[in-house]
Amino acid sequence: MAGLRWLVGLALFFSVLGGVCSAEGSKTIEVWKNLFTVVNGDGVDSNTTFLITRKGVVVVDTRVTPGEAKKVLAEIRKQTDLPILYTINTHYHGDHTFGNQVFKDSGAIIAHENVLKSLVGSSGKEHLDFFKTMNIPGMDETVITLPNMLFKDRMEIFVGGYDLKLIHVRGHTDGDLFIYIEELKTLITGDLVFNGKIPYMGDAYIEDWLSAMNKLGDLDAEIYIPGHGEPGGKPVFIAMKHYLLTLKEKVLKQLEEGKSLKETQDAVRPVLMEKYKSWKNLNWLDANIKRAYLEYSLTTPSGAN
Repeated sequence: MAGLRWLVGLALFFSVLGGVCSAEGSKTIEVWKNLFTVVNGDGVDSNTTFLITRKGVVVVDTRVTPGEAKKVLAEIRKQTDLPILYTINTHYHGDHTFGNQVFKDSGAIIAHENVLKSLVGSSGKEHLDFFKTMNIPGMDETVITLPNMLFKDRMEIFVGGYDLKLIHVRGHTDGDLFIYIEELKTLITGDLVFNGKIPYMGDAYIEDWLSAMNKLGDLDAEIYIPGHGEPGGKPVFIAMKHYLLTLKEKVLKQLEEGKSLKETQDAVRPVLMEKYKSWKNLNWLDANIKRAYLEYSLTTPSGAN
C-alpha cells in the first residue's frame, strides 16, 4: 500500500509541476448572466465557478490554497454581498479542494462520498504533504477541510431560481461529479473535461470516463466549463472526448498486436504529439498511454504478456 501511495504521489508531483501557471495571474470570466469562472492563478490552473442566485451564491471547487480561495471570495464580493450557500467539490484533488477552509462557513460543502474517503485521515494527509513539497505560494497555510454533505449517485439543489443537478460518474477519479444547470444550458464538468491541455490520468478509469462523456453528451448544453482551461462551447467537449477515443483506439491496436508497453508508447506517442501539438502538457502523454495500456491489457485477450 505504501508503494502504491508513493507512485500516486509521484504521478501527482508531475501533475502539479505541469499545471504551474504563468505570471499572468487569475482572471474572472463572465460565462453567462450570474455565472462566473475564475481561471489561471498562482500555483495550479484549476478553475473555480460561482453562480449568484436570488438567495445566495453556489461555489464549485475552491482552488489549491486558502490564498487562492480568498481571491475567489474577493471576486464574488465584487459581484454580490449575498451569502455563500453551498460549496461543491467536483473531485478530491487538492487543486480543487484545498481552498475549502475559506468556505467552511457556507451552508454545506458537498461532494461524492468517495471524495471524503480520499481526503480523510492518512490518505488526505499524504495528499496534502505531497502538495507541500511543491513551490506553490501559500501551501503551508492549508488545512484539509472535508466535505460535510455527501451523496452517492445523484443530488439536486433547488436554489434561488436555479435547479442544479449533481451527477456522480467515475472517470478522472472514482469520485467525480458534474453539474448540469438546465436553465443556463451549462455543464460544469470538473476534470472530466480539460480545455487545450492533456488531461491528468493518474487516478483515471478510461472506459468509465468515456461512458461519463456519453452522459455529458446526452444533455442539452451549450456551455461547458472545464476543470482546467477556459469555458467554451460544444467543441471543447468534443475535443476532449476525441482525445480519450484516440488514446483508447491507438493503445488497443498495439495490444492486439501483442506489443509491449514501451513499444506501445513509442508507436502512440508521436501520433498524439502531432494531433495535439497545440495542447499543453504533452509530457503527460507517456503516462496516459501507460494508464490506458494497463487498463485495457486486463480486458484484451490478445494483449501483450
